[in-house]
Amino acid sequence: MTEFTYESEANLARKSLPRAHKAVPKWAKWSVISIFWALLVFGSYSLAHYYISEIQQQLTLIRTTNEANVQILNTKLEGLQTSLNEHKEQAALLNQQFSVVESELTAVKEEMSLAGNSLNSSAETKQALSERITTLSTELVELRKLIKKLEAAARAY
Repeated sequence: MTEFTYESEANLARKSLPRAHKAVPKWAKWSVISIFWALLVFGSYSLAHYYISEIQQQLTLIRTTNEANVQILNTKLEGLQTSLNEHKEQAALLNQQFSVVESELTAVKEEMSLAGNSLNSSAETKQALSERITTLSTELVELRKLIKKLEAAARAY
């Protein structure tokens, strides 16, 4: 029996007093819903506008940075092209000098072979020709070194 009393008191505690509900007019409900949706749409629009403007600013910054980098690269490329052209001109001049020295060297060798016996009698002429050959040989070696340096510089570019 004590259980039954306990249950009935618990049921009484659960029951609440009836409240007087006032009916909310339909126009008020629709107004609240409309205002909520209007705020939601406005907030979404504002957020989208903020993100789009932020992305546009980033794109503008990227565009200006790219333009600056392109200008820098163009100036470097022009400088590289001019230095490459200068190296080509120097290589052509050195090749001309090289061919002149080679032709002089071959001419001296031919003169020595033609002179043959007459050179044996003249020690001074032989020594002068020998000195000329050594100077031409050293010039030839130096020109070869310069050509190699220019070719290496041209390859580096």
